[in-house]
Amino acid sequence: MSEPSIWDSVVGHDEAVAMLKDAMAGERVTHAWLFTGPPGIGKLHTARVFAAALNCPAGGDGTCDTCRRILRGVHPDVHVIVPEGDNLLVEDVRAVREEASRTHHEAPVGVFILDEADRMTEAAANALLKVLEEPPPGVVFVLVVRSAEALVGTVPSRARVLPFVSLSLAELTAALGQDLGLDPAQTTWAAAAGHGRLAKARALLTDEATRTRRAAVLDLTERLATGQPSDALAAAATVVSIADEVATAAKVRQDRELAELEEAFGTGRGTGALRKRLETRHRRELRRARFDAIREALADLLGAYRDIALLTGGAGGSSADSAGIPGAAPLVHPDKAGTFERLAQGMDPATALRAAGALEEADRRLAIGAAPLLTLEAAFLSVQAALRGPSIPINRLAIRR
Repeated sequence: MSEPSIWDSVVGHDEAVAMLKDAMAGERVTHAWLFTGPPGIGKLHTARVFAAALNCPAGGDGTCDTCRRILRGVHPDVHVIVPEGDNLLVEDVRAVREEASRTHHEAPVGVFILDEADRMTEAAANALLKVLEEPPPGVVFVLVVRSAEALVGTVPSRARVLPFVSLSLAELTAALGQDLGLDPAQTTWAAAAGHGRLAKARALLTDEATRTRRAAVLDLTERLATGQPSDALAAAATVVSIADEVATAAKVRQDRELAELEEAFGTGRGTGALRKRLETRHRRELRRARFDAIREALADLLGAYRDIALLTGGAGGSSADSAGIPGAAPLVHPDKAGTFERLAQGMDPATALRAAGALEEADRRLAIGAAPLLTLEAAFLSVQAALRGPSIPINRLAIRR
């Protein structure tokens, strides 16, 4: 029986894990890595695991205090930097550069993980390039991005690229079954309803609040079907309210993190920098949690209108065809097939896809900094217009699974 390893917590991505382990075994860990691949597939978690393995005094067993603190995000020498607003700014990168030049608190290797590093401004990329060209000793940078091409400047040329690919539904289902001991019907549903993302699928299976929020979002399809503008505006307010609930729950977790920091290091003057850094990260994470919850709601609704398009009969046949016949396109939300089939009556597939197009456009606008409530209100009014029948232009339609 093999010894427990922190790498066991990474689902899939065997080639990427093998490359990281090989680099560590051969003492060939470069100072900069570029983790590339679609969002939500485990790149950030793998970066945290890599940081823990680099610093674990027990060789990466995953059970020691160092590993636990790094994975929880409360280790003083492992930093996760996320964009606070629409971009990662030059001030953020300068703060990273300053912190990287300081003496480590306790870990042999300081690790800086820049999540969504492809949202760096050109000035931020230039500032990062300087530190990558002349890296401080004992420091490793991990840039988590969609693709190397999404980064500005020549930053990719200063890092080792490690590609990650989307996990298959079979991999997700197997991982969930092994992790939670649930039957295949439950794990298959969660893998699809979680849009192929392990963390979301696990939350759907283990957290009642997550399931309740998803149900509330999917119920909006019936509200939008009324065609009443007041219902569209109310639906937008519902999504924002759900996002606020997510942020409130995140704040509770953050309060626990702060208490853990104080328990581990005390509240003396020497811990001021650590506390300030944690508070800065918390502020960013709250905004990120709210933002991600809104986009998650849009993703759920995109899946809903895709399912409705399938259930009209023109794209995927009846609910039985879509849910049960091998080779047919599976539903994202099979548990809502009855509701969606009723909404699909008298509708053609193009109508449902035009509604989805309005949501995709809203998601694009949110990604570039549009005001959430106004964007959602406009999107849901556009969904109602699409469902009434008149054709509207479909731009950048890319329904994600």
